[in-house]
Amino acid sequence: MPPRPPPTRPLHADLTATLVAVGVVLWGLDTPLVEDGLFWWVPQGLLAAETGPQWVLDRLAQATRPHAALPPQWADGLPDYGHPPLWFWWMGLSLRVFGPNHFAVHLAALPFAALFGLFLARLGRVVGGERAAWAAAVIPLAPPIAANLLRADTDLPLMCLTPLALWAILTRAEGVFAVTAALATACKEPGVLLAAPALLANLREGRIGWGWAWPPLTLLGWAAIHEAEAGWALAGSERLPETLGGWLHDLLSVARITLLSQGRWILLVLAAWALLRRRFHAWPLTLLALTALSQIAFFGTLNFLGGLPREDAHTHVRYLLPGMVAALALCLSLAPRGAWALLLMSAIYWRRPSDDGPEASMYGLDVALATREAAPTIRALDGEVWVGSYAWTQLTRPYAGVVEVPIDTLSVYHLTTTPEQVRGWLVETCEGEPLGRLQELPRTLTHEHRVGHAWVRVWRVEER
Repeated sequence: MPPRPPPTRPLHADLTATLVAVGVVLWGLDTPLVEDGLFWWVPQGLLAAETGPQWVLDRLAQATRPHAALPPQWADGLPDYGHPPLWFWWMGLSLRVFGPNHFAVHLAALPFAALFGLFLARLGRVVGGERAAWAAAVIPLAPPIAANLLRADTDLPLMCLTPLALWAILTRAEGVFAVTAALATACKEPGVLLAAPALLANLREGRIGWGWAWPPLTLLGWAAIHEAEAGWALAGSERLPETLGGWLHDLLSVARITLLSQGRWILLVLAAWALLRRRFHAWPLTLLALTALSQIAFFGTLNFLGGLPREDAHTHVRYLLPGMVAALALCLSLAPRGAWALLLMSAIYWRRPSDDGPEASMYGLDVALATREAAPTIRALDGEVWVGSYAWTQLTRPYAGVVEVPIDTLSVYHLTTTPEQVRGWLVETCEGEPLGRLQELPRTLTHEHRVGHAWVRVWRVEER
């Protein structure tokens, strides 16, 4: 009788990491839509649900109530920013199945979250062994990462597919990498940066394979399609540094947010100490380091608002999350016990406001929950009620998950609104539309609704 094979060890770390990432989405299933997801990405998904897939989604869907009063962001219709449509199409499928609501949007994120958690653990195992696989289960709980799992932005699928792409490089699964990186690029253009670690792997092996080419070819294909459809190819950068000093400022801002903020510098210290004490296989660590550094270099130069003087902090932290994921995987592979430090820091900063903007923690999502808490108060107010464009859209569009019945009697203010225009009531939120000159109004606070550190205040404007 042949010997019985040894029992296979259950991959408890894989399951744990998967459940953690999926659990974040399920925990936030009732979280309202916010910011760019509210204004751009979900409306495009709604349009895809109503009309089927289209290359350019530039009209307002019926679920956005285009015949009602429109926020300033939709004054000229739904903007076309030239982003690839795969994420919108996927959301559209979920919205078609589950209905035009915020639950359907979060359900669309579940498969991506499952892949994210599963391949975080597998990536950790390849780089640092079983202890690193267990440590990777904490990564989805880092506040910016968890918050991104509950936002409908195109950065969500890009972040979630990054560990799978890196795992495929390290395990030489070139076909898996090619498909994964192409899908990531078809969700958002910076997926093309995944070609950098793939090329490095090819150079290390003394060959030029074919998998690395799929992300740039996908991007070029999309650029050609969008050029034919709309007359221009790709979304442009939001900002380019004008001086060397400005570039260094942005680069250091990106590096700080990616590597150091919210106590993540502790992981770098632990990782450096581990490197001094033990020998590690250099290649997997080099791959993760290159991935993080290439992301920092790119976003330190293009598409980052960190160096802009703004009245409201609104840094796009979500742009930096693929690099942050690679950096965290690197640190926890070197020092798995750092997972406890990351868990502690995540608990401390989970809902705390950040100078880096509302995308850095759950605080930005708590603003929407506070708006939901304030909705009955706002609905009951007599007279003219003025709200910012973010809250106005959430209160007039039920798909956002703040109200079931729209409040269509509201007036919307923005930075150009003057005090002379405003009478009645003024609703202020801690994030979103700043009051601007409306701070000059004589007003009395009548209600305040809080969720965590987020608040919505209702002011009665005094007669002048």
